[in-house]
Amino acid sequence: MTATLRTDFDAFLYAPIGEDANGLPLTVLTIFARLGVDPWQEAADLAALPVEPAMQRLASRLEASPSAPASPADTVNIVTRLIALLHRAPPRKAAAPEPLVSVKVFERFKGARLTIYCAIGVLFLLLAQCAAS
Repeated sequence: MTATLRTDFDAFLYAPIGEDANGLPLTVLTIFARLGVDPWQEAADLAALPVEPAMQRLASRLEASPSAPASPADTVNIVTRLIALLHRAPPRKAAAPEPLVSVKVFERFKGARLTIYCAIGVLFLLLAQCAAS
């Protein structure tokens, strides 16, 4: 099993395929596990392939399964649906929000801040002198 179980493959790995001979639900994960293949590694390998080779590889995996789909047409439909889940476009990152006040504004007012701090200090000294007298 891979070191990290990636959640971005969940939709693909847990997608239903059908039922086995005992009526138990089949997913991509159960098919891969029954074939002795690491499901997350196989999903990563399939995701790295272009669509057509990925479809061919997945179809061969499904057909090698003891619970293979009934007909080649079923296999094509299942593989097409599953590869669409696997080869989704990556989510777009949201653009970084613009800062409310640009850094240049703060740089421009560095001298003004120093002047304000000095004025407040002088004001406190005058108030202290008035209070003391």
